[in-house]
Amino acid sequence: MQRLLRGVRRRLRRLRQRPVSQWPEEKRVAKAMSLYDRQMGRTFDLEHPTLFTEKRVWYQLFYTHPDMTRIYDKYLFKSYIEEKIGPGWTAPLYGMWTRVRDLERDWASLPDSFCLKSNCSSLGKNVVFVRDKSSVDTKALFRKVKKWLDPMNTMINSCNRAYYGVTPRIIAEKLLTGKDGQIYDYKVMCFGGKADHFLATADRFPLEADDLAYTFYDLRWNKLPVTTPGHENRDIPRPVYLDKMIEIAEKLSQGFPHIRVDYYDTTDGLYIGEMTLYSSPTYAQREWDLRLGNMFDLPRKGPDGVRPEGQV
Repeated sequence: MQRLLRGVRRRLRRLRQRPVSQWPEEKRVAKAMSLYDRQMGRTFDLEHPTLFTEKRVWYQLFYTHPDMTRIYDKYLFKSYIEEKIGPGWTAPLYGMWTRVRDLERDWASLPDSFCLKSNCSSLGKNVVFVRDKSSVDTKALFRKVKKWLDPMNTMINSCNRAYYGVTPRIIAEKLLTGKDGQIYDYKVMCFGGKADHFLATADRFPLEADDLAYTFYDLRWNKLPVTTPGHENRDIPRPVYLDKMIEIAEKLSQGFPHIRVDYYDTTDGLYIGEMTLYSSPTYAQREWDLRLGNMFDLPRKGPDGVRPEGQV
């Protein structure tokens, strides 16, 4: 009886816990503004955003696009990219599961090494690099990845609207390797369908690294006088496929006020890692935050909404 009662209490607690995606709009807005205040040490008028970091909050809360779910679901993203620019531009997929017992069933058929990840997580969370399948504690691993299927443990439980239509899944894809033991992540920042600059990162893998480097470059690979607090600024090699990265990013960014297209430079060539509407750098130079804010033309808030003041 006690065991039954505990189970009932657990279910009731779960019913009371709803992901942010299910919150009323005013509650989501309050949470997003509180997070901005905590990160930046200031607040702003959401109806009159001017800085890039301010407009990003508006974008997270209100912007909609018919392809948002396909872009943000790391499983559907692969077919989205194939439709836009052809096959072979994303890491090869080994499997997708919405139930852990199905992953258990297919475990033997997976290769010796691969990357296991949630399709709707961010910032390096809910990712496991399996380098030797034979040495994995599968019971512990299956318990861990089961949590990834709970929306409360994903970006569905965030203020980022683009995740709200995503169905939690577990995916396995090829484990990428870098040419010199390091996978460089080249991010192209685009506004209104035009590339503006690169944000290049190193020491991204392993994702637990504390010394993640963030360095900004223009489109000809000249270092820009921009820094991000808390991240090392150091030289990162010019990508071999720089012009191709810009060309593809501009093609993929058409129709979006702002989007970032990320690439991995690997031993197998160039892969698109993701596209994101919510580029996350916090700029140490306010003038840079303002410059990008001036380039970021926010759309209307919904079909009958009002464009923030100052937008044309």
